[in-house]
Amino acid sequence: MTSLFVLTLLFAPAPVEGLLAAHGFGRPAADARLDAAAADLARRVDLAQGDVAAGQLQFVLDQAGVVDAWVMPFSVVHPPGADLAPRLPPLAGRLDRRFPPTHYGVGEAARGADVVTVILLVHRGVELDSPLPLQTKLNDIRQLRGTLRAGYFHPRLLVAPPPPHGVRELPARADGRGVEAVVAFSAGPGVYGVELLADSQHGPVVLTNQRVWVGQAPPAWPQVHLSPGPTTQAPAPVLVAWINLLRRDHGLRALDVDPGLATVADEHARDLARRDALVHHSPDSGTLTTRLKARGIRVLAAAENLARADDVRGAMRAFLDSPGHRRVLLMPEATHLGVAAVGRYYTVVLARLPGVTPR
Repeated sequence: MTSLFVLTLLFAPAPVEGLLAAHGFGRPAADARLDAAAADLARRVDLAQGDVAAGQLQFVLDQAGVVDAWVMPFSVVHPPGADLAPRLPPLAGRLDRRFPPTHYGVGEAARGADVVTVILLVHRGVELDSPLPLQTKLNDIRQLRGTLRAGYFHPRLLVAPPPPHGVRELPARADGRGVEAVVAFSAGPGVYGVELLADSQHGPVVLTNQRVWVGQAPPAWPQVHLSPGPTTQAPAPVLVAWINLLRRDHGLRALDVDPGLATVADEHARDLARRDALVHHSPDSGTLTTRLKARGIRVLAAAENLARADDVRGAMRAFLDSPGHRRVLLMPEATHLGVAAVGRYYTVVLARLPGVTPR
């Protein structure tokens, strides 16, 4: 533990903090939990791709108690003792200035003749007194307390119990920048998703995203459970089928694929893959609203889900693990959707089109 701390203190902060400050992001604060998660991830990086698998990332964050919704991993494979500073500029180009990094962690692991260094950047919109436990018992009641970052207001909680229960939105009491909410795990055993949202000048923002195993033990290693559906098919139609199965299980109409929405989804997925950044707002195409208008698509309601995953199963699991994303997939008023997959980026656009009545 001591050697890791000294290495992090002397080697990592200067290039990371200096790079972000030079690009106008300020100086984020070091975070011990992020250091631990980064060190764990460094031991799991795929050396062939120099990247962290999405399932590995979520598992490690769960284990470390990191609940921030905005987490950006960056890994570098390099010889021992190499200067990282020249290798870091691409990291700045992947950041969203609306949500600048507020905290970071750095960890490394020797992998053969090389060293893997992982940097985790986090935009922390709320500082929780303590996160929810990873595991708890059925009918347990927990309280979340924290302090909102300046610029966030009107907090509320989204809770997604195990299927077939739907997503519930619960109020969160706000006193100035203080926030307080109560979560009851009373809808049966299984995995619960809990998100804390707040409004901002950019619209609603997910601040935290936690998974809590209720009445059962959390996995001891990264796992993905999703069925049914073959993964050898093209990912977009598989994702469409899974979304419609989810909606059917909740008594909602199946959605028809709309070519215009599919084009909007595909163009944004290509933009995300090109910039290697998972963001709803693009400097080139703007927001979902502007992308729809640019294509001349009129909608009565619309929403967008994004995921970065190793495969279509991982993308669907990411949507199901997030109460906010699951709520989008279960929009009762939606009539059509468009889905795209480009590399590891998945985009889903749901909309209610004029002249079509939801069933």
